[in-house]
Amino acid sequence: MRYVVNKIRVEEAEKGRINKIYVPKGPGLDEEELVLVDNKYAFKFEFTIGSNVLLSKIQREFLNKNIGRDEVDINNLNVVECDQISLLKIDVEIINLEKVEIDAKELIEKFKDAHVLYPFNADQKFYFYVGEIGLKMTVREIFTVMDNKYGILLRNTEVFLSSVSERLVIANNSKENMLLDPNFNFESLGIGGLKQEFGKMFRRAFVQRAFDSEVIKNFGIPHVKGIILYGPPGTGKTLIARKLGSLLNARPPKIVNGPEILNKYVGQSEENIRNLFKDAEDEWRAKKADSNLHMIIFDEIDAICRRRGNSGNTGVGDQVVNQLLSKMDGVEAIENILVIGMTNRLDLIDEALLRPGRFEIHLEISLPDEESRAEIFRIHTKTMESHKYLDEGIDIGKIAKLSKNYTGAEITAVVKSAVSFALERKVHGEKEEGGEMNVIADKNIKVFMNDFIQALDEVKPAFGINESSFQRYEKTFYETPMFTQGIEYGRGLLQKLSKTNLYNTSSLLFYGESGVGKTTLAVKVSRLSMYPFIKIISPRDIIGLSEHEKVNYIKDRFMDAYKSEEAIVILDDIESLIDFVNIGPRFSNAVLQALKIFIKEESKKKVFVIGTTSSVEVMKECGIYECFQTSYEVEKITIADYEILCEQNPSFTDICYNEMAHKDALSIKQLLLLLNEPDVSPE
Repeated sequence: MRYVVNKIRVEEAEKGRINKIYVPKGPGLDEEELVLVDNKYAFKFEFTIGSNVLLSKIQREFLNKNIGRDEVDINNLNVVECDQISLLKIDVEIINLEKVEIDAKELIEKFKDAHVLYPFNADQKFYFYVGEIGLKMTVREIFTVMDNKYGILLRNTEVFLSSVSERLVIANNSKENMLLDPNFNFESLGIGGLKQEFGKMFRRAFVQRAFDSEVIKNFGIPHVKGIILYGPPGTGKTLIARKLGSLLNARPPKIVNGPEILNKYVGQSEENIRNLFKDAEDEWRAKKADSNLHMIIFDEIDAICRRRGNSGNTGVGDQVVNQLLSKMDGVEAIENILVIGMTNRLDLIDEALLRPGRFEIHLEISLPDEESRAEIFRIHTKTMESHKYLDEGIDIGKIAKLSKNYTGAEITAVVKSAVSFALERKVHGEKEEGGEMNVIADKNIKVFMNDFIQALDEVKPAFGINESSFQRYEKTFYETPMFTQGIEYGRGLLQKLSKTNLYNTSSLLFYGESGVGKTTLAVKVSRLSMYPFIKIISPRDIIGLSEHEKVNYIKDRFMDAYKSEEAIVILDDIESLIDFVNIGPRFSNAVLQALKIFIKEESKKKVFVIGTTSSVEVMKECGIYECFQTSYEVEKITIADYEILCEQNPSFTDICYNEMAHKDALSIKQLLLLLNEPDVSPE
């Protein structure tokens, strides 16, 4: 129902001190429940006489309502269905003129006594009185289980109070943070699969800040001032940094995109860096060890902190790096600062920044494992589940198992895609009299398991298998003994690699004359392995690239492989990759050395390298042959193989292979070219 807004009468001024609104009696309203104002804001209420809704001045300012002119829409809100607040951060300022000191624990206890089961909204302002001390409170941040903008306060809700007034001192304010709690539910903050990373970060960077400054001073160790988060795009680096300020009882972090620091005017880029540190420096001069922690977060820090000497003639990048170094670990270094940088390319960052005293913690945010993916799926589907949109037959564990190598961002895309399939089923068109189509949406929506299966087919992971790159290798496969033995040999090596803890890298070289099916065999072995990451490096991919660009291309493919738990890299036609020419002989030594290094490189993750070559003698002379742990020769078609081919495809009987075999055996490619009819036999 809609009501006109009015003010609380002077004789009832005490009502304005309570965080409630006053509503006329109406159908469906119950004082034991809550009300939703304008379908946005939750409030506790009491009935009042008259026909207007009574709001205090601070409530009218928050809701942006004027007396007598504006209306509010009031609806019942069930307490049981209302979201629960897990964390509430409030800024406090004093109304009284005199300076006051209040004990933090006592204030929080009284606040909870007065407001248990009260709803609070993001950015809400309200009054709270402790005896004769009047406090104006502003909800700075609110985190709820279902990630809503409002929720109800419970006894176990974490409440942080920060004074924003010089006349108010909140004594013994706890420096503890939620990272101290080993059982804290990170899913309640929308963080999935990163608990281990948060734990390591807390132990290295935050645990000493939880102790009294005098204790740490007696240890004689400085605080950690810098953390670098690196890893593939979409894995949650920005999310971690964004939530850190919420997990810590610290000032809201300053979040800066790296390129925003740069400026066309001389010296302005360096000044932008200095301005970021100014607030922390001013507070450090005034309060020293009692000052609050200031956080600065650089997104895409590689844009401004590249290696010095490689920034062009202007040297602006070098000056930015120098300025950041002096601010973090210079002569007048401060201890109340924490700088967090995020990048996809740690190798581009200037090495001086990565030393202890600067960005000394390097935390890799890798691709989520199966348990982590399940957490992320639960976070993105919890709202749907609470509103009964998810079918009971959905198995999150199975979806997580099928989504190998998906990043957090790609999992979000999968959920969106699954919902789009569900929505599409409930939309149908009806023709109106004018002949125009009217789209009608049915609100009875259910998302089924098959929607997620379709979504996984539609959204492919960046660190997965690019189906388009393998289409040209999807050929009819004939099961001759030579090919089936080659497959079994390759699969056996892959199974050993997956199970063993003795080594993480293995390799296999398929060699034989041109056209015998080495590449097809390599692709077949890879696809049957069910490894989530398969990349093929073929000569056609590096045509037109310089020698340096070729080396970087190969390096990038292997670096991507090292990010996956299990990966296969196929080096197709190695003699062409190294530009080998028999006249001379000539070849690219830089590419050759890169291949030799990566074939033998022992990585942290399971990586299997498959190579193919038509010139095994060249491989031996170049030293690549011994880099592979084992090899398998793919031979030409024998008479026994030919008889098996005839059974699988009768068209082969038109070829008199017995007579040819006595002269010169043929490869499978040559034999296929002799067929009179197209090869249409089933795989």
